[in-house]
Amino acid sequence: MKKKPTYKLSTSLNDDIVEIVITGELEKNDLQKFVNEVSAILKSMNAGKFLADIRDLKGRYSYVEAYSYVRNYPPNFRIKTAVVDIPENADFEDFHETTANNAGLPLKWFTDMDKARAWLKGK
Repeated sequence: MKKKPTYKLSTSLNDDIVEIVITGELEKNDLQKFVNEVSAILKSMNAGKFLADIRDLKGRYSYVEAYSYVRNYPPNFRIKTAVVDIPENADFEDFHETTANNAGLPLKWFTDMDKARAWLKGK
């Protein structure tokens, strides 16, 4: 029997920004399913801007996995994206941001929701 993912996605629309709060635990074997679910949400909401709040998410993938996944994100992920995370994950998020930008994905990480929203609303 297949195990259900232990993460949860809560989606909202706030000033034309698709916001997804991700909580629980993301295990390595759930990573592709997770990417597919987020992609489907962004596509169904015709997202132009995306805010991912992962402050309460347990588990992170490796730098190698981050590099690989960013390079292969679906086309609807290639939108202005803000990731809100905790300061303890700064090294990983800095790598994620740099890798995403190098792959043509406008992504920036923050520790503050208001600053992330302001950046997404900016030009």
